[in-house]
Amino acid sequence: MGTGEISKIAQLVDHFIERLSEVAEDEDWKESEGWVGKWTIIGPHGITRILEIRKGKFYPVPEQPNYKGQVEMSEDTFIDVMGAALHGHGEEVFAEKYARHHIRYLGESWLVDSERFRKVLRSLGGVPIRRLL
Repeated sequence: MGTGEISKIAQLVDHFIERLSEVAEDEDWKESEGWVGKWTIIGPHGITRILEIRKGKFYPVPEQPNYKGQVEMSEDTFIDVMGAALHGHGEEVFAEKYARHHIRYLGESWLVDSERFRKVLRSLGGVPIRRLL
């Protein structure tokens, strides 16, 4: 990969994060202000995103000693979940992957955080594939 080039996985993650900002409701954001989380996708093109919620948006921030939540998954799991989302059943695949420990979560607010993911997965079904990549 050349300098400045971003992997397709990274592009999908960034798009997903943008959508998270769009779908959560004011109440979600009110209780999440200042939340800092880390999301790692493990694989040959593995990436890590460290994000803070401020005023209803996610912003990249430097590495932190502590996080409110950390999510880890393989590239394959991420692609499976995104593929399912585009066909309208991302929520089910997300729940199944988590139940089978293909998605690892460290933190206390999994119900709140996973509901945000679920809202995005629900809404991605109507997004044309070419717009994602």
